[in-house]
Amino acid sequence: MRNLVVLLLLGILFTGDSLAESVRAEAAYSLRIATLAPRQSPLGKEYQRIRKEIRERTNGEVTLKMYYGGVAGDEHNVVRKMRVGQLDGALLTATGLGALVPQVLVLQAPGLISSYEQLDRVRKAMAPEFDALFDKAGYELIAWGDAGQIRVFSQKRILEPSDLQRVRPWVWRDSPTMRAFVRAAGANGVLLSLPEVYSALQTGMVDTVFASSIAVLSFQWFSRLKMMGKQSSGIVVGAFVIKKDRMAVLPKAAQDYIRDNAKATEAEFRKVGRQLDAEATAVLGKRLKVVNLWPYFRSWEAVQIRARRSLAGRLYSQSLLSRVQEIVGKP
Repeated sequence: MRNLVVLLLLGILFTGDSLAESVRAEAAYSLRIATLAPRQSPLGKEYQRIRKEIRERTNGEVTLKMYYGGVAGDEHNVVRKMRVGQLDGALLTATGLGALVPQVLVLQAPGLISSYEQLDRVRKAMAPEFDALFDKAGYELIAWGDAGQIRVFSQKRILEPSDLQRVRPWVWRDSPTMRAFVRAAGANGVLLSLPEVYSALQTGMVDTVFASSIAVLSFQWFSRLKMMGKQSSGIVVGAFVIKKDRMAVLPKAAQDYIRDNAKATEAEFRKVGRQLDAEATAVLGKRLKVVNLWPYFRSWEAVQIRARRSLAGRLYSQSLLSRVQEIVGKP
């Protein structure tokens, strides 16, 4: 189960099965699950095993129909398809989760949660509240995870936020937190979907990205970048969600398997994912020039505070932000 943590990576690649191939086999019940990971990735292989085990435990009544390699679209499209009943669940980053439950984006508020220990503490303390929010939205949150620490990667040296005003940073089109941060820095970001980033780096449309080492290495963005920040500024958050009404019609054996399997392995997912990010960071540290941002910490912190406060009342309430700030001990 170790490689199942890859569900929380930022998509990895964009190749895989076609939708037609994903829907050939029919059973009494099926769960249509979308992931950006390709069929032959560690995640893809793990879900092939899980699909086989679910069929065995339910005597063929239940099957998983995996939409690999982003063929179901980016996270915005995946969320739309879940809402109209074309998909039953997905492996999403905070960007997709925020489209379902905006309040969850407090976990991705710029600079608010800067360590794994803080993230674990917040999610544990607020688990009932987040579960209730997803339940109200019509989804069951099966498992949390994360996909590495967020760093700044660039072609030109970036030391402080004002340097972003002279570069072309990528802003994920569907990420309000990323937009808020770049805006607070006084910079003009380039709005793109995630699959467009590599070609944008090739053409020079963008020359700076905020992402985890896992993403930069997996997407091969590093081949178009020269610098990476030594310090991180947050954690890429993600989760596995399934529509409540679809879970409800499954045989109890299938429901129990999905829930119990997630509970039994969630801690291992996090452990392995964090190790993968550490290894990716080490690899990139040998290929890119590492820039020490610590002398400019106060400048970055001021921009982050301004950005997350600007989102209070729009994505999440001020009371929710204050509660998380209290848990992590930040203003």
